[in-house]
Amino acid sequence: MASQRGTYDLTSSYTGTVGDTRGWLIEWQVPQLLNASTAWTAVGQWYYNLESGIYHSPDGWFVYYFGDDNGVTGNHSSCNTQWGSGGTCGGSLGGLQPGQQVIFKYEWCTPERVASVTGAQLCLYVDMKDGAGWQFLAQDARSTVEMYAHDIEHFADVGPQYPEPQVSCEAPIKMLRQQVKTTSGAWQNMSGASTWSFHDAAPYVYQNKNLSASPSTWEACTSTVPANDCSSVPAWMSAQVYTPSTLVTNGGHLWSATQQIWWSHPSCPPSNPTSWCPAEWADLGPCN
Repeated sequence: MASQRGTYDLTSSYTGTVGDTRGWLIEWQVPQLLNASTAWTAVGQWYYNLESGIYHSPDGWFVYYFGDDNGVTGNHSSCNTQWGSGGTCGGSLGGLQPGQQVIFKYEWCTPERVASVTGAQLCLYVDMKDGAGWQFLAQDARSTVEMYAHDIEHFADVGPQYPEPQVSCEAPIKMLRQQVKTTSGAWQNMSGASTWSFHDAAPYVYQNKNLSASPSTWEACTSTVPANDCSSVPAWMSAQVYTPSTLVTNGGHLWSATQQIWWSHPSCPPSNPTSWCPAEWADLGPCN
């Protein structure tokens, strides 16, 4: 499992006064990853030190939350607690598919989970847009004053076993809408170029920003899938010993061994392994 907090290469931060908000609603569309079989990433947001969003591992996309520091008792029963203050979720909150839309809602609330603009707690909900409506995820006391989304988070700094996600620009991450709850308890669409400050780091980019729309929308993806110079890298072979981080080529891509391989099985080439093969290789992208 990747570290709890990785590298944020794309962020969109609210520029208004966070203390004047009483809730925040964010709707995402799940992207297509070009290296879905090996990539790890998270698309989500932080509001008053409570994080939520969609998390991808080689097993697929899952709703997640993190930062519930006053205990997870009573939180959504489909979510694990692998990070102590939260984790990924299964059941109807797991197995998300590209193109699926998910809405997260934060609200100031009472300890009884009643929405209140003077409430001392923060309640977090998710709507899978499957007819089930809002589902309670977690509740926590508000602490760090923050309100920003990380459109791209990756964990490549942890090691080669967590390759950066390659996000399709044809089926990108989509920010479909944001709304803010005012001190009077009304929900308002968020719009305007001055409402957010954007940070981006290559190879990830924002595209198709429509900040004048109400609500504003935008997309995020990998601008170009980097090509590797593989001219000096040997091709993968079966019946070999490979130590961790060993580089090989296979299927036109560069691969890095994620573990000690004592004997490379003929049925387990990196680019097209049989279903029972262990996850031994991380895809580092195409060769030029």
